Amino acid sequence: MLNHPTIDKLKSMRLNGMATALIEQMQTSTADELSFEERLGLLVDQEWTARENSRLSMAPEKCSTMAPQ
Repeated sequence: MLNHPTIDKLKSMRLNGMATALIEQMQTSTADELSFEERLGLLVDQEWTARENSRLSMAPEKCSTMAPQ
């Protein structure tokens, strides 16, 4: 599998969490012991977590801009 183009495509689709998780999986030998479904689940979980963290980190900014002055 050509990993670099896959990572580039994930990033271009704004799936940076999945791209990061894939890189981490490629660097970890224990990832080979997981099934396809388990590895895919980890990729999806990391993407979801990255998006949630981003959303939560932006929440205080939105609150401060919406506060009455």
